[in-house]
Parts: sequence; structure tokens; C-alpha cells
Amino acid sequence: MRKFHRVVLGLGLAFSAAGCSDYLSAPDVTTDPTKVTLLKSAGPLYIGIQEAGPPQREGGLGRFPALYIQQVAGIARQQLGYDLYQAKPADLDPYFTSVFGATNTLNGGGGLLDIHKVQQLGRKSGDSLYIGIAKVYEALYMGLAADQFGDIPYREAADSTKLTPHFDPQLQVYGDLQAQLDSAILFLTAAGPTNLGPSGAVQNPELIYQNRAADPNLLRAIYTKVAHSLKARLYMHTAEADPTAYAKALAEVPLGIADPTGADDFLWFHDASPQGNNIWWQFNAARAGDLGPGAAIVEIEKRRVLAGIEPTDTLLGLYFTRTSSGTFAGSRPSAAVMTTNGTIYNGGGNPAGEFSGFSPLFDGATPPGDFRQPELTYAETQLIGAEAALATGNAAQAQIYFDAARANRTYGSSAGSILTLPAAPSAPATLQNIIEEKYVRLYLNPEVWNDYKRTCLPSLAPAPVAAGGATPRGTPISGRLPYGQQELNANPNAPQVLSTGQNANDPNPCAVLNYVSSSPLAN
Repeated sequence: MRKFHRVVLGLGLAFSAAGCSDYLSAPDVTTDPTKVTLLKSAGPLYIGIQEAGPPQREGGLGRFPALYIQQVAGIARQQLGYDLYQAKPADLDPYFTSVFGATNTLNGGGGLLDIHKVQQLGRKSGDSLYIGIAKVYEALYMGLAADQFGDIPYREAADSTKLTPHFDPQLQVYGDLQAQLDSAILFLTAAGPTNLGPSGAVQNPELIYQNRAADPNLLRAIYTKVAHSLKARLYMHTAEADPTAYAKALAEVPLGIADPTGADDFLWFHDASPQGNNIWWQFNAARAGDLGPGAAIVEIEKRRVLAGIEPTDTLLGLYFTRTSSGTFAGSRPSAAVMTTNGTIYNGGGNPAGEFSGFSPLFDGATPPGDFRQPELTYAETQLIGAEAALATGNAAQAQIYFDAARANRTYGSSAGSILTLPAAPSAPATLQNIIEEKYVRLYLNPEVWNDYKRTCLPSLAPAPVAAGGATPRGTPISGRLPYGQQELNANPNAPQVLSTGQNANDPNPCAVLNYVSSSPLAN
């Protein structure tokens, strides 16, 4: 693996496979006035670390989960094959490699190596705020890799003397990341004249929480909340293998993101510049017609409206456009009309053959493309609390968390304003309602794939085995991504796992629901 770290990976490589332009650029990041080893400030590396999130989580490592969980549908070219679980190791090369970054360039991709360098610089300058924030990003980025690939290089991955680092067991990685977050919280408590973090920069490099960037105390407080919400999320990722994790997650929720207005939500930075556009928006601009709204999310939300769980179809209108007949209709790659499980419609549009498109937030054609995608939010934190409380036998507490998430509903921001949705009425805090609330509220967030693998909700049938092909029998929804081909070729310690089966945290695969021929449901 190390030989590839010495290549200039950057954000452009991670992005080139998606057919889009570089994400962000800044003088501190795209030039090399000093070598990384001579840097005295963590600021330039910290900019790159923040910039690395969107190309990963809104790029390939965001599209695969959205396809598998049927929030979007693959309509053409590579996305059609990916929607049929046909991803190959070579398809994952830029995404797997970019998690770790490069060792000899200033623009090292913002991965694990850069994150460790920020921590080293923080220790050298006595800046505990930079150390704490960098540890939060370490848990966020390496958690995504463990979620999607399973066993990954971690303990040896940032050691430049380890040319072929060993792969650590997925559950061990999650445990290590919990320890990193505990350490982050400890570092974030330290104040003092040198603990300035990004607030001490001449050109302030804080992108996510820009409105608090001038005050290290505000940054210290908000990243502590983010760390607790992230701990709760990662505990949920191990709950299927270790049910005691539910109680651990529940204990983190009151300490996590707690502002119901959305002001504390961790939103990826985007702006209206060509370099700063939302990655989903950029992808749809470059590859118009490759993706469409997924029929599953459209029909689940329609059902929720009919049942009174959702007050209006405003949420669908936030994500998608209406057809000419005034309804919403999603797609499946087979373009077949099918129903499954008696509850959702996985078909190919409405009877008139009309399909919805993406709303201006994601369509790639309507300026400004500045939508700030939610990563870790009040809504997710409350819904984690609801599921964890239900799993530990406290239905009353689950109801409180569920109602709180539904009373205050936001989804990212655009043009500097938080996007809000109408409050939803109280509904029973059943597991299905909790997970479906997360499914529709965390649109295009990779976390929904983790929820499905843990709970087998929402009820989804796999994609047909081929476009327009036969009903699948025994073909489950993919539970993992293959390792990159470069890693398989270069690192003898890489597990030669090419399948899309289960990871260690998901020992119980979901039942394979099968399509049945049927007329489309009423639209």
C-alpha cells in the first residue's frame, strides 16, 4: 500500500473516476512552498482534511450506499452496473487509496497520513485543540472505511516504515476509534494560550463551523459534541455483533449534537464556486442521466404521507421534482413494474412512464450548487437515541427521542440558510418508524446503509440480477465493497476478498425479498 501513498493522490484522483472536476483549491493546499515535513502550522493540512470529506462521502463512497439502499437508481453507464452489485476492485482504487493519503506532498489527499501530521504539529506547538479536532476527523474517515470495506489497515497505516501494513479486524478498528474519540474529548477540554486550533490561523482554515472559527472555546465545545455523536454512531455499527453497544450509544446521545435548529449540525462545506460545488450536484452536471431518484424512497415516503406519519410531501419536493402529472415517481435499473413485501413499490415510474428528477439541490444544472450536505446532525443523534432506547427496553425514552427528531426537522443549508421541513405529528416509536425516519431524513448519507445492514429496514428487495432480467433468488443486497485492485496487487497482507458479502459487524444477513409481478401501486 505504501508505494501508492507516495503517488500524488490529491482530491483530483479520488474524483477523476467520477468524471468530475477537483473539489476545492486554495493557495495553501495546491502549492508546495514547503515540504510537509517542514510545516510549522497545521492550517494547510487541516484545510485539506476538511476538503477530503465531500469527495469521499458524496463521491464514490456515497454513491455506492445510495444505490444499494435504493435512495437513487443507476440508469446508465457505470452506475447501471453498480446498481446491480457489479463493482470491481479497480472501480474502488481511487476511493480506497484516498482514505490514507500521501506522504510527500502538501496536498496529500487529507487522509489518515495528513491527519496524523496535524496531530504531530499540534503536539509540537502545544495545541490540544488541533489534536482533538484531528482525532475526530480520524474517527470519521477511518470509520467510513471500516463501514464499507470491513478489515482495513489502521494501526500500521500511518507508519511510513510499514510498506505493506497489516489489515486490522473491523471490530478492532471500531474499538480503536472509540479510544481515539475518548482521547479527542480529553484534548478538547484543555484551554490555554497555545490551544488555539484553527482559530489561531492568520487565514482562518475552519470550513465546517466558520461562524465559530474566531473563538477557540466555541470550536472546543462544538467538536466535543460532534465527538459524542460520532461515538454514538460507531457504537450502533457494532450493536448487531455486540448488543451491549446499544446502552453505550444511548449514554452518548445527551452529550452529542443537541441544537434542534440545525445550527450545530456538521455540514460539509460547499459554495457556489466551480471548485466548491456540492459533489452530487457536480456529478449530475457531468453525468446527467446516469442516476435518477430511487423508487424505494419515493414510495416509502408516499406511504408515510398516506398513513399520516409524514404531514405532507414537502420532503419529497425537497429532494425530487414532480412529474408532469404532479406526482413523484422513482426508478429501478430494470425499468420493470414490480412490488415487493406488500408495502413498497420498487418499479420503474408511474403508469404513464413518467419519472421524477433531482431537485435543484442535486440536479447539476440549476445554480448555485452550494448545498451543504449533512454529515452528522441533531436528527441522527436523536434517532440513534430512539433506536438504542427501544433496544434496551425503554420504550418511553425511545418515544421522547423520536418525537424530538420529528418536531425539529432540517436538512443541510443553501445560500447560508438552514433548510427546514414542517414538523411531523407524533407517531409510535416502532423500529420500523425510527429507521424509516432516518432513511428519509439522512438522504444520500452513507449511514443509511449501516442502518439497513443492522436492522434489515426499510424492507427492500435486491436489484434484478441484470437490467430487465429475472427475479433475483438468493442475491442479497451488497454488504461491503471490494478492496481496491492496487491494494490487492501491492500488499500481500490484503485479504483477497472480492465478494460483496457481510462484514464482521453484520453477522446476520438480511433476508432476500423477491419481486413479484404486479400492477403499479396508485400514484
